[in-house]
Amino acid sequence: MELLDLYDENGKKTGGTHVRGNPMEPGTYHLGAIIVVVNRKGELLCTLRSPEKKFFPGVWENTGGGALAGESSLTAAVRELSEETGISARPEELTLLYRVRVTEPDGAGVLNDVYGLRREMDAKDVALQPGETVDAKWIPYEEWEQKARAAEILSPAGPKDETFFEILQNYIKGA
Repeated sequence: MELLDLYDENGKKTGGTHVRGNPMEPGTYHLGAIIVVVNRKGELLCTLRSPEKKFFPGVWENTGGGALAGESSLTAAVRELSEETGISARPEELTLLYRVRVTEPDGAGVLNDVYGLRREMDAKDVALQPGETVDAKWIPYEEWEQKARAAEILSPAGPKDETFFEILQNYIKGA
């Protein structure tokens, strides 16, 4: 049983907690972290979701997950990165790029903090997490953006979120 802290739509803790997997009350959010790993070639490291996953099985994504009760999004980012890829990163290596508020049709949702990490490595060295990920590869930014806009890859932000794509491009360029 995983407990998540609850937040309002502005990112303020409500003081409540939620059991992952149970329905959330409308207007409540939990905190998530997504990590966009980039290399000097301008490629993004993506993992392929396991066919066992309940949501979006067999779809490419950037690493991420929910913050557990008591965790900040930064702490969750470091943990999720290690769990899902085997990549160890110090908190100071991650750069907060963007916050995305995703509201589900039932009115509840997630506040995803998107972090950038610069890393040089071979995708074959990614330690895949059984039940979570089954493959990893580097995708050139232009291809990644095209697939993200076409919803062929899970993007940290919506396909029409121009601000996110601009921030990510600037991060990749080192700006």
